[in-house]
Amino acid sequence: MKHPLMLDPRGKKPGGDTPRICTPLVSRTRERLLAEAASILPSSPDLLEWRVDHFGAIRDTAAVIETLRELRTTAGGLPIIFTCRARKEGGHRISIGEAQIVELYEAVAETRLVDFIDFEVDNDPELVRRVRQSTHAQEVRLILSYHNISYTPGHDFMVERFLEAERLGADVAMVQVKPRDRADVLRLLAATAEADAKVHIPLISMSIGPLGSVSRIVGGLFGSSLSFAVGEKASAPGQIPIGDLVAAFDIIRRARGGEMF
Repeated sequence: MKHPLMLDPRGKKPGGDTPRICTPLVSRTRERLLAEAASILPSSPDLLEWRVDHFGAIRDTAAVIETLRELRTTAGGLPIIFTCRARKEGGHRISIGEAQIVELYEAVAETRLVDFIDFEVDNDPELVRRVRQSTHAQEVRLILSYHNISYTPGHDFMVERFLEAERLGADVAMVQVKPRDRADVLRLLAATAEADAKVHIPLISMSIGPLGSVSRIVGGLFGSSLSFAVGEKASAPGQIPIGDLVAAFDIIRRARGGEMF
């Protein structure tokens, strides 16, 4: 049985055959970030992700938290994922290191203004432990993620990344990889399906870029609980505009005899 802690801490379950939809916020300034969020909300995403690695004042923890307070007001009850993605993980170039990211995460967790914090599973084990400890103490859920922006690893390796995230105490496990051919996309989907049968937490998986964009549409059929869609700007290659993704999910749901949105 799946872990009862689903992607929406307010009780909404993942979408089954069609994942929930998260739109990223990638603006550099507070004013632009809040405007970006306001422009996305009418499209009715299920979650927002603040990619703080794009934020110009990332070194100023007080400025980050103050901006987060305003974002929380703008978002209302919509769950927020807080993510600082390093360059090697496909993120924006940032001026802080892993230890400083952890300190930022700890400060943000203490505010309880976010619902999820995303951290790389292959980071230093002590840093992973610290992030898990701070999120658990503040009842913020932890996404432990694996990113490979160069290629798609083997099937067993990807399954193990999902399993490792669960062993390390994640509430959600994520794997994102880059395909070189169609077989890579199929391997990611197959690894997701196998991991989904073994773990007790929700999974997120995606194959990035134009070749992998189909995984963002059909991932729910293989066990992925969330798909990232473009609101104003993409945070990763191959993301699909939210309106197009909603339409595709509606087609899948109707084809499988499920309810419409």
